[in-house]
Formats: sequence, C-alpha cells, structure tokens
Amino acid sequence: MCPNGNADLTRSLIINSAIQIISQGGLSALTAGKLIEQAGISKGGLYHHFRTMQEVEVEVLERLLQNLTMEVNGYPDPKTQEEFLESVEKMMFDYLLKNAENAKALFAFMSEAANNPKVKVLLRTLSDDLVLNWQRQLSILSPAVSTASLNNTAQIISTIHIGLMTRFFITEDQTSLKHYWRGCRGLLESLLGISESTRYEQTSDKALLGLAVSNIN
Repeated sequence: MCPNGNADLTRSLIINSAIQIISQGGLSALTAGKLIEQAGISKGGLYHHFRTMQEVEVEVLERLLQNLTMEVNGYPDPKTQEEFLESVEKMMFDYLLKNAENAKALFAFMSEAANNPKVKVLLRTLSDDLVLNWQRQLSILSPAVSTASLNNTAQIISTIHIGLMTRFFITEDQTSLKHYWRGCRGLLESLLGISESTRYEQTSDKALLGLAVSNIN
C-alpha cells in the first residue's frame, strides 16, 4: 500500500494527464488506454484510484472549476465600474491565453452538458457562483442602477464569457476576440450607465490616486 502522499501525487498525475488528453482531443479522446499511457501508470494503478472512467471525468471537471474559481477569487475587488470591467476582461483573457489547456478542456465539457446531468449541474453551479460574485461587486459600484439591470448585466457577462471561449476555440484569432469583447464591453457600459464623462472621471480619479501614493512613497 503506498503512503497517502504518493497516492495523492498519483491521483493528481492521473487528473492532469486527463486534462491534457481532453484539451487536445476532446472528451471522446479520454480512454483508459490513452490515460494509462499518458500518465505512465499501470491499469491497476488507474483503477486503484478510480473505479470508472466516468469518475475520472467528474473529478477532472471539478478540478477545472476549482482552478477557475480560485483564479477569479484572486482578483481584488474593483473600486470603480471601469475597474470592474477591466477585471472581467483580464479574467477572461488570462484564462484563455495563459491557461489555454484548462480552458480547452473546460470547453469540451460544455458540449457534454446537454447529455450529462452531472456535468450540467457542476457547470451551472460555477455559472451561478460567478454571476453572484459579479452582482455583489456591481451592487456596490452602481448604487444608481436598478437591481434588475445589475442582475441582467451579470448574466450577460456570463454569456459573453461562454461566447468568448467559443469564438476563441473556433477561430483562435486574438484580434477577432478583442474586437468581439470591445463590442460587448460597449453594451455593458451602456447597461451600467457609463458615459464618456463618467469614464473620464473614473480614469482621472485613478490617476490622482496613483500620483498621491507615489508622492507618499
């Protein structure tokens, strides 16, 4: 019997290998034989940790969602509406461009959700958590905007996130992706009541704050 530390490492190796396989070939590419070869383990080693390949898929998805949630929670709360949109933009593009392997694997699970209730529940939970977090931030930053509009804005951001992922993996064109986001951001600014003058004021406030901090230092 291997020590718990080694068992955890082997389990993590299996999950990471599965993510690599799914990101390169989709869920249909994830077979026991391919996973055993990719992870460099025996058949017995695989089934010692997972009874079925379905269990592997579920844990892979849970790992992907956990990683994305940790990344989102790692961003500081924005101080202005502009900072909020910048934070959303950074989160989306960082995930696609810096964590492409995880993003591709997660995208593969999205298509599976239509026929897999377990996958659907896990993805829906992630979406709900992200939307609630955006609603919380927006309610603080946009007191003059109605609750209904803020809720709609958070839901639209979630939809845009999926749209960006879809567009990226179909075209793999960063320029097209940025143009798409620019149009979406304009819609979000309109929903939040951000005008040119408001944007200028928020940008000026940030510049003044930066100047004050530099003077103190």
